[in-house]
Amino acid sequence: MATKFSTKTPKSFNIWRKAFQYIACNVVIINMIRSKYKVLKAEGIENIDKSKKYIIASNHVTGFDPFFIANQYKLTIAYMAKKQLFETFWSMVLMDWCGAFAVDRDKVDVSTIKTALSIKKTSWHLGLFPQGTRCNNGKLENITKGFASIAKKMNTDILPIAIIVKENPENTNGKKIMQLKAGKPISCTKSIEEIVDEWAKTVSDLGNFEYIP
Repeated sequence: MATKFSTKTPKSFNIWRKAFQYIACNVVIINMIRSKYKVLKAEGIENIDKSKKYIIASNHVTGFDPFFIANQYKLTIAYMAKKQLFETFWSMVLMDWCGAFAVDRDKVDVSTIKTALSIKKTSWHLGLFPQGTRCNNGKLENITKGFASIAKKMNTDILPIAIIVKENPENTNGKKIMQLKAGKPISCTKSIEEIVDEWAKTVSDLGNFEYIP
């Protein structure tokens, strides 16, 4: 099943999936997020040129992250998602119709890379999490270099985004704070090592995380 959902062509990213993602992010899931978190205004909108395509790369804190980024920055994003999210029916429907495609963390197959590269031929942005899994311990670590390689193959700059979830000092309703901060795009012309290092330092600075190379 995961292999099936790792393959998408440019035609897959059609108006119906775009509409589904819009409704999911801006009507349904954003209200779920607000029921659990105090959402602060996203920062760094001025760093996003809406006429350009980006690879959206952020740290990963909650299951809401892909939808939250799309909602806050008004972007249509096709995410690489772990294959396990396609193994149960309702999760599969949500992921597939939001334009996500499956990736095997242990062994990234050719179809996954082809799908990632095909997104450049659409109006969508590619989204991924360089850490691969959720982490909310205040540290930025276990960063893989694959996202930098994809950026170079796609000839597409990376938009670094910090997802911040923290305690609410006012603590008026028991909700934690959730916020996004976008940094300046990272050029894909840099070396893989430079891209990874700049992404990690940018996100750690934006989120006040401890960067562990």
